[in-house]
Amino acid sequence: MKKGLLGIVFLLSTLSTYASISILGPLTGQTENYSYYDIDVVLEDDQYVEGFGGPATQRTYYEWIYMTPDSAGSNFTFSNYSSSLQGSDGSTTDTQVLLYDTDDFDLTNVITTAPEIFNSGIGYGWGGGQSSGEGQGTGIGAGAFNGIFDLEEKQYLVVFTSFAADALGSMDIEINGPSELYFTTVPEPSTYTLMLAFGSFLYVAIRRRHA
Repeated sequence: MKKGLLGIVFLLSTLSTYASISILGPLTGQTENYSYYDIDVVLEDDQYVEGFGGPATQRTYYEWIYMTPDSAGSNFTFSNYSSSLQGSDGSTTDTQVLLYDTDDFDLTNVITTAPEIFNSGIGYGWGGGQSSGEGQGTGIGAGAFNGIFDLEEKQYLVVFTSFAADALGSMDIEINGPSELYFTTVPEPSTYTLMLAFGSFLYVAIRRRHA
């Protein structure tokens, strides 16, 4: 059991693996009736978008999974408590989590389209009951994501990434909240090379990076 998962005291289920994402849980912890999940994510070189917030050849690698809460609720915590990532500018702790509503969502637009919920660190994010509003900055360079969200009883596409240029490596993540979560794999797509316009999400990311 990892030291980063300080609240977990009792194992209820076994390890599940979805491609480059491994999930241990649900577990019980210090908060009664909360479910805890220990998630290992490996950013590999098979899934990426190009030209996001930088030169056309710059890659933003990501991993993703479908997630459905058993019931709606508040205070779902998504925390990247440790990572080992290396990009073209050196090592980085800069990570982001994006949650999309899966209804009518085109998977080819992942990352380049603003998500319903976004977090890049404490005080940086929008959606899901966070106090920051869209357009108030992405927190690029602020470190690891750490957000508390309100979630509905519906399927989300959860995307784990680093906006640091060409960053590959691993993340250790804890998710906990007031209901169990169900995870399913996303069908593997082809690698997408996207021609980007100056959409609102891209503009915010660039503006924050050069501020």
